[in-house]
Amino acid sequence: MPVNAVPLPALTKSSSRGAWLLQWRADQRKTIYLCALVLGSCAFFLLIYLLKMWGEYKGQTPGHPPRFIDFFALWSYANIAGVHPVAELYDFAILHARQLALGMDPSDQAPFPYPPTFVLLLWPLPLLPYEAAYLVLMVGTLALFVWAVWGTCSRLPLCMLGVILAPASTLTIYSGQSGFLAAALIIAGVRLAGSRPILGGFLIGLLSYKPQLGFLVPIALASAGLWPAFGAACATVAGLVLLATLAFGWAVWPAWVSMLPAYADWFDHRPEVLKYMPTVMGNLRMAGVSLPMARGAQLLVTIAVAVLVARCFRRNPGRRNPGRLATAALLVGTILATPHAFFYELPMVVAAVALFIKARLELSPTFSLAEVLILVLAVMFPVLMLVPSLNLPISAVPLALLFGLIVRQQGRSAGDVRPSVA
Repeated sequence: MPVNAVPLPALTKSSSRGAWLLQWRADQRKTIYLCALVLGSCAFFLLIYLLKMWGEYKGQTPGHPPRFIDFFALWSYANIAGVHPVAELYDFAILHARQLALGMDPSDQAPFPYPPTFVLLLWPLPLLPYEAAYLVLMVGTLALFVWAVWGTCSRLPLCMLGVILAPASTLTIYSGQSGFLAAALIIAGVRLAGSRPILGGFLIGLLSYKPQLGFLVPIALASAGLWPAFGAACATVAGLVLLATLAFGWAVWPAWVSMLPAYADWFDHRPEVLKYMPTVMGNLRMAGVSLPMARGAQLLVTIAVAVLVARCFRRNPGRRNPGRLATAALLVGTILATPHAFFYELPMVVAAVALFIKARLELSPTFSLAEVLILVLAVMFPVLMLVPSLNLPISAVPLALLFGLIVRQQGRSAGDVRPSVA
């Protein structure tokens, strides 16, 4: 019987429904409705937290600045460093006493585990009133984050709106932390590493204020052969170290290094913070795994992620800049690979989702159901981390799924992914 004479199976309603559910085109009505539902939920979440912040601000105790969660800590570091030796920031008792004098709640604890170079970035905060300093930090770093994603995603409007409204962005604003800045430095630094290596390396070098978020970047740059940017990043770190030494004295470095073991021990015995850590080690500790075993598992994951990120960046030979998928793998891999990260560092995951969507649309407008579910979960899961009665140690799962999706797509497209827009 000739091939064209083979009878085709009849198209049933059930098979039609299956195809309708498994394939999602970007221009289909169901996809538009789903995007509207996700963005609407994000906007509602943002509204809830804006009202919560306003209520906390109006209800503040006289003499005690509004906390904005972690912003008070950042503001206090800068204030103390402006009038006292910076080395005192690394003495738990002295720092706590100084913070109490600035109006901190006595029940709060806010040690300073960062390198002395972080003080250089914080020094302008005391020049403004407290509330104005908070607004400048949040609006300024959010603008840098949006600028970085805007350039890398070629101005895809829906993705940009999602990046701004995402729960991770809302929680970063609520916490008053530096998550937008870290994400912007990685995204822009890697994007410019090939076309403008000095500027790209400088931005990457600034990320040394949080070393645990930047240790995969040198691996990525070396794997892609972006040695000028690598050198510029190293020079920037060396320059910051020299500047901090001249400004604060050499003694500040031994003070920092000597307090790290004490801080790690203090931090590792605070089970109440595990809920807010979307890390492998945090999830395992929350599930009752012993600290040594959790550390061992985290180490294995870190090694695996580093190898996969290096492979993603090696798959762009001859490209002026790494591809969007490689950058997305670096962003998600950064959270998976570090043992210490909090919900306010998740803007880089939202940016990775935007990068993945842009890269996929350049290859095909049709997404699978699995891709859609993973992308929605990656955007929305931070909401679950803030539910008081929900203590599920699974916040690293969406990150692992998203990372696997990105690496898989990078392996499929290999040299077909277009480089980021410089």
